[in-house]
Amino acid sequence: MCVMESQVKEIIARVLNVDVSLVNDELSSGDIPQWDSVGNLAIISTIEQELEIEFPLDVLFDLTSVRSIIDEVNRLTNV
Repeated sequence: MCVMESQVKEIIARVLNVDVSLVNDELSSGDIPQWDSVGNLAIISTIEQELEIEFPLDVLFDLTSVRSIIDEVNRLTNV
């Protein structure tokens, strides 16, 4: 796992207030009660702030799983 991937998983776990071991590539919104639309917005905004990136508006509705978020972060940071 690359550093960026572990950072994203740690952010998601912290925002959702769950153990990082629960945050795997298959986890997506709706899988746990905390990851609703408000939780998703909190995840996105926290990642943007902490990693100093900005997700394009046209992909925001697609960022609903750990894998999709990591893939987009990697694309934006050229990892």
